[in-house]
Amino acid sequence: MYSCYSCGKTYSILEPRWRCDCGGFLTLPENVTFPRETFANRGYSIWRYRESYYLPSHAPSISLGEGWTPIVTQRIDGMEVRFKLDYLLPSGSFKDRGASVLVSLCKALGIEELVEDSSGNAGAAMAAYCAVAGIKCRIFAPAYTPDGKLIQTRLYGALVVKVPGTRQDTNDAVLQAAATTYYGSHLWNPFFVQGHMSVAFELWEQLRGEVPQSLVLPLGSGGYLEGIYRGFRTLQLSGLVRTIPRLIGVQAHNCRPLYEAFQLGLDGAAPVEIQSTLAEGIAVSRPPRASAVLEAVRRSGGTILSVSEDSIRASHALLLRYGFYTEPTSAAALAGWLQLPHSERENAVILLTGHGLKESEKIARIHGL
Repeated sequence: MYSCYSCGKTYSILEPRWRCDCGGFLTLPENVTFPRETFANRGYSIWRYRESYYLPSHAPSISLGEGWTPIVTQRIDGMEVRFKLDYLLPSGSFKDRGASVLVSLCKALGIEELVEDSSGNAGAAMAAYCAVAGIKCRIFAPAYTPDGKLIQTRLYGALVVKVPGTRQDTNDAVLQAAATTYYGSHLWNPFFVQGHMSVAFELWEQLRGEVPQSLVLPLGSGGYLEGIYRGFRTLQLSGLVRTIPRLIGVQAHNCRPLYEAFQLGLDGAAPVEIQSTLAEGIAVSRPPRASAVLEAVRRSGGTILSVSEDSIRASHALLLRYGFYTEPTSAAALAGWLQLPHSERENAVILLTGHGLKESEKIARIHGL
């Protein structure tokens, strides 16, 4: 059953629904099911952990082999740090984890068409998995989005709808479309969040049961962080780990609603003035699941950091020196780690989330080429 985070009302997961009647976002129960006894008979995609996602039993596994991304250790600023390379997933970003699970749900519910709003990785991921599932997909994006960012989405067969005006105008347009077509939203849907649980499960296996002191990741809408927390919580409830890593979300100073909320002790996103940022992938001014994200950070004993444009640029240059070709958004995580006191940098894993090949022209400009 779904339950509303705001009012507690419940709904069947077999109902094609993306939010509560009250307007609140939906959550799923904590799951103690972790199918470790079946691993020997399964491959290394996120579907290795299928039973943990709370999907209906008849849901197919819509997969492109996503998951089990490598962990690479480097020595930076005199300290060892591990990087998990989630930008190496099939469509080039961590969003494949969520898209795989959400599109599998859609297929189980008999949904033949869906809409989504995204100008980047989420749109590409949803388009890719909808192509595999045979589901029609319309991606709404602001009219100012460079065509280069939308080519991948179009080539997967999705229809891109450019909306004049602001990012909020795009959101209004997709909500209007969602009145008659299922809204497969990476911002709202709890099953997209469920796909990100797989990061926790993979880390537990790849590190042979070790729990890092902290995980550092870029923070936009926050579904990635929320899902990782839920994954470690499943491991904890299953008796496989005693502690959960400190979750450290990193926002760009130019778009920091969750950072401000954390600093002020709020339960929802803070209203902030938004400016352009190199880390476009985390420029989410009104994250709808903010309350759950803030709760996950606090329960893990973590924090939310804010980093400057100069530090993002410098950290991206540093990633390139170590051979990591990522979007600038990923560099926000390294900038955050470098901002931590030395004692809090130890035994950390930094998550790199989007491939640089999607933004090569932008990267060239950033570094003066």
